[in-house]
Amino acid sequence: MPFIYRNYGKIREISEIEKVPDKVRVYHPREKRVVYGPRRLDNIRRTRQICVRRLSAALEEFGRPLLLTLTFQGDASDAARANDALRRLQVRLPAKYPDAHSLFVIELSPRGRIHFHGLVFNVPLHLGDTRDGRRVITRGTERTDRILAGLWGEGFVDATQTDGSRKLAYYISKYITKGAGEPLFNAMRLLRISNGFPKEIVIRGSMAETLARRYEKMRPVSVWNNDKWEISKKWFGKMTKKTYDLENP
Repeated sequence: MPFIYRNYGKIREISEIEKVPDKVRVYHPREKRVVYGPRRLDNIRRTRQICVRRLSAALEEFGRPLLLTLTFQGDASDAARANDALRRLQVRLPAKYPDAHSLFVIELSPRGRIHFHGLVFNVPLHLGDTRDGRRVITRGTERTDRILAGLWGEGFVDATQTDGSRKLAYYISKYITKGAGEPLFNAMRLLRISNGFPKEIVIRGSMAETLARRYEKMRPVSVWNNDKWEISKKWFGKMTKKTYDLENP
């Protein structure tokens, strides 16, 4: 059976599939329907996977990021405005810090106010607070200099230093599931990634099979199959995915 090998950070993911998907997909015209409706469960799961994989790769390549929360001053219920504001920030960041890369997810507060959570790499860490849980140990220079708030230009920025652990990828990705159920976000991307952000390494074919054999004697941290995912079965047939953690072999 064919193999797909993925490498992101310290994670190695090996999928054994029943069939190789066709490279050319034929799209048939469909009847008119509502353009923006509730997201499918498989799309939400896939978006979370992309978030975890790309953040894991970035944490391995860049090290410790700042954890940012972006909030709006004034009206914070306009999804189109929020989308444009975040896009402008992701353009301004590398203009100020040429090596900066960022990934943000959107959230709706219980009061119906839009805000963003994200990780920003290759910016000065002294901008962020250091915390022990919710307790602030030392205050970052962003509190007085307001550099990131100036780049944001829409309100307030809370910046916190992180330890650079892989748990951050899972922490950020949880907001994707949370935001996927909000009708306000149906026409928006749940995940916004800056240009040049690190990607996972994907290998297929005989090389993937050779790499898969190297991990046969290792114990995977998780084993997943697509028995309950009909759309996945349509393209790959039966599929088994094993995940290996080189940090905790």
